Amino acid sequence: MGSVRMTSSICLFLLRKRPMFAVIALASLAAATGCHSTTTAPTTSTAATSVTVTETFKGSIQQTANASFPFTVTAPGNVQVSLTDVEPLTTMALGVAVGTWDGTTCTLGLATTDHAKSGTTALTGNAVAGNYCVQVSDAGNIPPAWTVSFTVQVTHS
Repeated sequence: MGSVRMTSSICLFLLRKRPMFAVIALASLAAATGCHSTTTAPTTSTAATSVTVTETFKGSIQQTANASFPFTVTAPGNVQVSLTDVEPLTTMALGVAVGTWDGTTCTLGLATTDHAKSGTTALTGNAVAGNYCVQVSDAGNIPPAWTVSFTVQVTHS
């Protein structure tokens, strides 16, 4: 939209000769540019903000088994892993580990615990951008013939 500029003599003419028209015209023009006003381009901020992502994975395992789930961290920041549900026994401790993901294999070794319980944070730490995985496993607590269902939540940037 182009800029409309009124000189002060035109503004005074409108105010003297046609007061109602001048008020309407000036209000309209003032909204766009005003008398003797200049326009400036808006400034934008280039600061990047990281977005927190929460991913939820569900699975089930039996005695001595494990299940892995890949996730991608897009910006350096905090990573938090929590079991949010374990069934049929909510107090059962499971193993939780974080590793790197190459597209097919979860290579563990970044962080691990054998005492993750539902409702608590299992692991927390910082990560650089990259491909990771979380693995939930039997920590020696699943009885024979049981199937344990779980939900694991990974929060990251």
